Amino acid sequence: MPDGSWYGNWGICFTYGTWFALGGLAAAGETYNNCPAMRRAVDFLLRSQRDDGGWGESYLSCPNKEYVPLEGNRSNLAQTAWAMMGLIHAGQAERDPTPLHRAAKLIINSQLEDGDFPQQEILGVYSRNCIKIS
Repeated sequence: MPDGSWYGNWGICFTYGTWFALGGLAAAGETYNNCPAMRRAVDFLLRSQRDDGGWGESYLSCPNKEYVPLEGNRSNLAQTAWAMMGLIHAGQAERDPTPLHRAAKLIINSQLEDGDFPQQEILGVYSRNCIKIS
């Protein structure tokens, strides 16, 4: 996409697709320094990071085919993990680990006393229709 993101078909949506694209580019030997597509994808993820350190994308991104943040600019913990893994594939920890630290802090602080995490928004899509993955 022009904003550097990649459309995802199984998860919501641009965060998910960008995570897989960065993993694929890294597996093919591309790096942040030698690959403009990787740099644009990293820039997209960094731009869409929330103030609380997480990421949160609405299911509306799928049918609209454009990035739509979660209502109220909330973060989703699974999407935060997806974005973190994409950034790790792209070498963000070596360039500036601060965005990763902020995201990890959100995930750690969101864990419930019983070790579980709170149930959150829909994360899966199938044929551009939303389903809930538990």
